[in-house]
Amino acid sequence: MSSIPSYELYGEFLSGAVPDPVHHETIKERSSKHDWTIRLHRHRRLAQIFLFRSPGVFFRLGDIEFTTNQPMILVAPPGIPHGFLFSEDVNGDVLSIRLDEMPRTIQQRFGQFSAQTDTFFLQNRTHNFKHVADLFVQMEEIYHRPGTNRSDILTALVDLIVTYLIGNLRRKTILGQAPFIERRDRKDLQAEAFCTLLEANFQKAWSVADYAGQLGVSAPHLTRICRAVLGAPPNELVRQRRILEAKRLLEYTALSITEITHRCGFRDAAFFSRAFKSVVGTPPKIYRQSVN
Repeated sequence: MSSIPSYELYGEFLSGAVPDPVHHETIKERSSKHDWTIRLHRHRRLAQIFLFRSPGVFFRLGDIEFTTNQPMILVAPPGIPHGFLFSEDVNGDVLSIRLDEMPRTIQQRFGQFSAQTDTFFLQNRTHNFKHVADLFVQMEEIYHRPGTNRSDILTALVDLIVTYLIGNLRRKTILGQAPFIERRDRKDLQAEAFCTLLEANFQKAWSVADYAGQLGVSAPHLTRICRAVLGAPPNELVRQRRILEAKRLLEYTALSITEITHRCGFRDAAFFSRAFKSVVGTPPKIYRQSVN
């Protein structure tokens, strides 16, 4: 446990006080700076609430690992290790809450998320999911708009969000429902294995059959898994990973387009340029000029 880094906000060892008791940002804002991977970490003083509007998010919270297949809300209490693997098209928000600056009533409410299985709120099992999602929209608007009573409004919105979520926990108890426990099934494990394999081999001229063979499954079966869990067929996921690497090399190196083509696993520069433009919207050379 001691080897897991502890941050104020992920990737930032902040020493000063954060002006607001609540920090809002989109998941894309921070994860895009870290190659869409938030490694296992924890926060000593921060509680976090994540809203995943898009499926296909892999996360670990404490001892639980899960890949989402629908919109979901996740609560990460202080001190609990958590990490994520996102896709580039992830849609969602995260609230980081300094509990020591929250009213005592809110601190006490967070104490009700005592069991890790009480921190998961899937859309189809959460009675007031839409209300909470709407409050996230209000939170973003208030957070980025200066004005009087701003901190009070942010605190009130946190109180409403937590109250809705705790109400859902009580509703499950009243209805006699068992606590939500999701186990990662075989498809999730195979999808994760594909992602690991892809990360190590995306530069190679592998076909879908090559990836499938390494995983001990058929190519059609791998395609079904990727579509169901990751939201796209394997050849599209390979292309997305190659384009992500190409963007990094264009931004941070002086390599030629030909060198980048080969490093990213494309067969020739012309094909690479067409593929890059179809995803990013501009040719590689124009993209490099714009970021520089």
